Amino acid sequence: MTFLLAGDSQRIAAIRARFERGDAFWINLWAEASKNTNGFRPTPPQGEHWVPMRPLRVEMQGLDPLPSDDWPQLYLREREIPWAPIGQGMLVMALAAAAILFAFAPRRAGFNAQMFFLGAGFMLLETKGVVHMALLFGSTWIVNSIVFFAILVMILCANLFVLRVRPSRLGPYYVLLVAALLVNALVPMSVFLSLPPAARIAASCLVVFLPVFFAGVIFAALFRASRQPDVDFGSNIAGIVLGGLSEQLSLVLGFNYLLLVAVGYYLLSVVLRQRSLPG
Repeated sequence: MTFLLAGDSQRIAAIRARFERGDAFWINLWAEASKNTNGFRPTPPQGEHWVPMRPLRVEMQGLDPLPSDDWPQLYLREREIPWAPIGQGMLVMALAAAAILFAFAPRRAGFNAQMFFLGAGFMLLETKGVVHMALLFGSTWIVNSIVFFAILVMILCANLFVLRVRPSRLGPYYVLLVAALLVNALVPMSVFLSLPPAARIAASCLVVFLPVFFAGVIFAALFRASRQPDVDFGSNIAGIVLGGLSEQLSLVLGFNYLLLVAVGYYLLSVVLRQRSLPG
């Protein structure tokens, strides 16, 4: 078992002092046995099943890079995607998704590559939004709920914008989307942490949710003009699976540069827009 202790400095100092005296903290595998026992002592209490717990020193040599807000991987010594269990899980999910696609998709339904990569990119936007807000305001259900609520609101605003403005050219929105993603990827988290609380909230919401709006405008405009909405929506959902698998690239690239993968997906959606024809 591993415990991370944080809190009142006096209490932590008292615990540290007991360990420095050479004591261990003895805990019994049966919780009832530990209930009325002072666990700090050099030798175990009477009875069986007592296990000592002592502080460990983290060996920093060979760690490249060190854990940070961008790469908060406390249990990895280097940038990699461990084959077991993460790599194995990715392979199983990819094979399952492909099997479902070939088993249930109509033979001549077609495929929309543009919608596919829009779905993949949008999934990474959601991931970065959740991580960004959790680092600034805490990883709680309330923060996550607010993030998802804000994303849904931005999607609603994008749909209302498309209904009202009816954009005929999506090039400017792609440019604004890529620019917003690059700003999001290149601005370090320390910039937001140094801001006053009100400015931190405003800047974070602007950086995180503005790309969601531009991505929503692009999707809504394309879906509005779709001649095969079932094919386009299915292609978008398939792209979301790819985006979910791509989230694990954060173990290699970090969460900031994960947005560069999203930029690549959105650029592919532009390049392949003329090829998005029924098969």
